[in-house]
Amino acid sequence: MNKKILISLGIIGIAAALAIGATTAFFSDTETSSNNILVAGSIDLKVDHTKQTYNNVDCKTCDVEIKSDTSNLVVATISGNDPISFPHPAVAVSSPHPAWTVSGDIPDATWIWATDPTLAGDTTQNISYTFEREFEWYGPVDGIILTLGVGADNGFAVFLNGNPVGADTSEFNYQSPAQTYSGFGSFLIQGMNKLTIEVTNKGIINGTPETNPGGLLYKLVIDGQCEGDYFKTHCSLWGLKDLEGEKFFNLDDIKPGDYGTNVISLHVYNNDAWVCLLANNFEDNDNGLTEPEEQASDSTGGDGEGELSQYLSFVSWEDENQNGIHELSETILFGPGNLTDPTKIVIGDSTTNPIIDSMTEYIGIAWCAGTQVIEGDGTITCNGSSMGNNCQSDSLSSDLILYAEQWRNNPDFTCKDLILEEIEE
Repeated sequence: MNKKILISLGIIGIAAALAIGATTAFFSDTETSSNNILVAGSIDLKVDHTKQTYNNVDCKTCDVEIKSDTSNLVVATISGNDPISFPHPAVAVSSPHPAWTVSGDIPDATWIWATDPTLAGDTTQNISYTFEREFEWYGPVDGIILTLGVGADNGFAVFLNGNPVGADTSEFNYQSPAQTYSGFGSFLIQGMNKLTIEVTNKGIINGTPETNPGGLLYKLVIDGQCEGDYFKTHCSLWGLKDLEGEKFFNLDDIKPGDYGTNVISLHVYNNDAWVCLLANNFEDNDNGLTEPEEQASDSTGGDGEGELSQYLSFVSWEDENQNGIHELSETILFGPGNLTDPTKIVIGDSTTNPIIDSMTEYIGIAWCAGTQVIEGDGTITCNGSSMGNNCQSDSLSSDLILYAEQWRNNPDFTCKDLILEEIEE
């Protein structure tokens, strides 16, 4: 009996000890690092093409047409009720007012406004919206012809690169004839330009979106007077952008001894990177046989395979002063050689000096219909005597691929090791 009591007391003592241990507090401190994030880095490669020559003729933009459409931006308002933060794309007016008869004077343009339909609060008071459209021009400034037609409900003021082009504060600008302006070519600049149009819709008592809509219609045509100039109608230049089908070369009448240059600038963002310019997807077409081609001793006999690629030679270099002329101090990257070179045609192997984030690398490319020689002073010459009749009417097409790969933790990268089929996937 006593033994059982002692055991029971022992159990009670252990339980008490456990209870005391559970309620005892010690000095402590807790620090928490919240919302830890690991994000993969990125590389963004953009390309300029602002200089090209053909037989010593400079490429120039010849014609540009800018018009009212949804590529215009709404950038500001005075007293307007547009709830969307600026800038934002303009919208097409889905139901143009029947009185907007100026449309016939400005074909192919679209009536635009900040909203569709016009906001009710914008119909009973005078309000203004500012529209902007940026565009590139690399053509001549002297001798160009600029023509601008404008229709608006109601008043408007037009500016090119901040310079006043014309304005009309009257009410019926939406009716034919359109307001037209010319002779302001001195406001145009090489590179990026900005057309700005401020439009005021006058309020009316008890106005509604149906009875008092706002609208803008315009077209700006720039004529660089290039008619009859073969090269200027077969070349294109552009500023910093992601490529969407642009062509560095678009020539369809090459003769022996013809030559040209291109300057391509590469811009890498977010990471230092190796950058390569490679050629792939060749199509060497015979396009039928001319009589001289049939008689050529090295003719393929019309098997569909052209020979032009064998006679087009290329040299690429780091064009430090961006002038499209190779100088002795500038590093040769490729060539002389042709695009079907089995070494994978690396035009711009940047394995020694990666492009630094937000810096620019300028690549010069010289081509020749014939044989190229790099002279002792660095000059690249072209001799067309090696280009025979067997390539008459032949054509060559190829993709030029610009590829960027991170530099950090990647010291052994080389363009020559790239597998083209993999990077195009």
